[in-house]
Amino acid sequence: MSTALFGACTKFENREIYVDKPQSIIDQEARDEYDVLKSYVNKGNQANFKLGAEVSLGDLGSNSLLYRLLSEHFDELTLTAGTFNHNNIVQADGSVVLENLETVFTANSTTPLHGGHLVWHQNQQSTYLNRLIADIVLPGVSGVDNVVDFEGDALGTTYRTTTSDATATVVNDPVAAGNSGKVLHILKNPSTAFPQFRITLPDGRKLKYYKNVTIDFKGDGCCGFYGAGMRMAITADYGNPSLIGYGGPSSFGIPINAWGRGMITMPIAALNLTEAQKEWNSFVLTLGSQTGAPDYLIDNVKMNYEIPGETIVKSAEEKRHILTAELDKYIKAVSEVAKNKVKSWSVVYQPIDNDNPTQLRKHPGGTLPANTFYWQDYLGKDYAAVAINMIKQYANNDDKIFITETNLDEFPDKINGLKDLITYTEQRGARVDGIATEFALNLDADKSKIETALERLASTGKLIKISALDIGIGGPITIATPSLYLQQSSMYNWFIKAYNNKIPAAQRAGITFRSPVDQLETSSWRPNEPVGIFTNKSGYQRKDAYVGIVEAFQGK
Repeated sequence: MSTALFGACTKFENREIYVDKPQSIIDQEARDEYDVLKSYVNKGNQANFKLGAEVSLGDLGSNSLLYRLLSEHFDELTLTAGTFNHNNIVQADGSVVLENLETVFTANSTTPLHGGHLVWHQNQQSTYLNRLIADIVLPGVSGVDNVVDFEGDALGTTYRTTTSDATATVVNDPVAAGNSGKVLHILKNPSTAFPQFRITLPDGRKLKYYKNVTIDFKGDGCCGFYGAGMRMAITADYGNPSLIGYGGPSSFGIPINAWGRGMITMPIAALNLTEAQKEWNSFVLTLGSQTGAPDYLIDNVKMNYEIPGETIVKSAEEKRHILTAELDKYIKAVSEVAKNKVKSWSVVYQPIDNDNPTQLRKHPGGTLPANTFYWQDYLGKDYAAVAINMIKQYANNDDKIFITETNLDEFPDKINGLKDLITYTEQRGARVDGIATEFALNLDADKSKIETALERLASTGKLIKISALDIGIGGPITIATPSLYLQQSSMYNWFIKAYNNKIPAAQRAGITFRSPVDQLETSSWRPNEPVGIFTNKSGYQRKDAYVGIVEAFQGK
């Protein structure tokens, strides 16, 4: 039985299966073995160097996973472009809104922050600013002043006339129907006389604004309705002036022995007043009908005026004063809310003109795009010093101050313009610690141009900060391959070593990665491009670029 039993047993077979790990997992595990990025930066001879990354205000405020990841890997976080934009802080009515910033800066961030793009020509509350410095346009106005209507006079009140033996007396209107109240009766027999009135115009009005004199008239056939016509003069005082003739009452359409209400209109221009007379506010008006035996009534002496519109032009100094106050309001608000978190600033952004690199950017002419405003057009070259001194006053006096310029690989001569601006700014008592610049590159970027830019930046003697670096593969994530990611890693590696080679250690202010994670399709900056050091999904996995950056800091 034993022999039979042992003979029946088959050989034991181990059915456990061993499968090799995919290479992608092996590679990811190798990348994950590295320490955090900032641990590879030797600060021994480059004390000012900050390894940085951009972070949004939303991630900072919510203490998101991404914010925590970036805080672990980087010395400094830069708030994404737009956080401090003028048109986000200052509203269309000029009010300042800081609630979002106050909430975020109160709640989070032990990692030092860099703030930027304060004084820029884009993303400004331009409509509001332009309204403040616009010329004042006063619209024209017109109307009628009833300068003499006799209603306030007592019956029997007399007015002066051009002769001593004539009378001009206030009486009740003798016409029963439509009685107008009190009127003036002019009576002289047997020769001519004209009533005179001392007129004082309303405050601010001058004779030059008045076009016509209009009166109500009633006369019969013998004593004013007929004759040589209406007469008028304007003089400084009473007397017997030379009068200018107008048509008779009938020529104005007035029926005989009936009131012609407002029908006699005598243009003042016919008087040929001097320029001095046109400036008068008070004068004597003489008027009436030229007749040998006056016996007529007048009422409601009115003067029609037209005050033209006026434009009050604001001087360059007035505009400078207004905008300096506005810049102060904005920078004070930003500085005070951020001073406990932000320790370095890009105060002035893109100051130098691409085509004229020795000059500041300025209004190019024509209609500007929305939200565009050139502070330097009004504050002049002093604008950088003005803004920097405001930061020093309201934030922290020891904050690092940078002026940021872009496209220096394509326009390296702008560095000369920067040097000149910095020298001028410092002569006005505003120290500039360094120059910041940005590089948005692809795999085919011209390395010689980048090296030239870095060399010329180093020649300024200032701290040099790469405030926004990202390197793409030349297309969206959908075309990315392992080979392209390795080339991207190599390009990141090359750039960091070029920066270290061209910028002396004492001048290295740091490198900030603008897109530490690959961009989403909804991103405003390089949407759907794999420009990051980390993926944008699966828990922000490290990419080959991570290794390239580590090895660059290791000198490999």
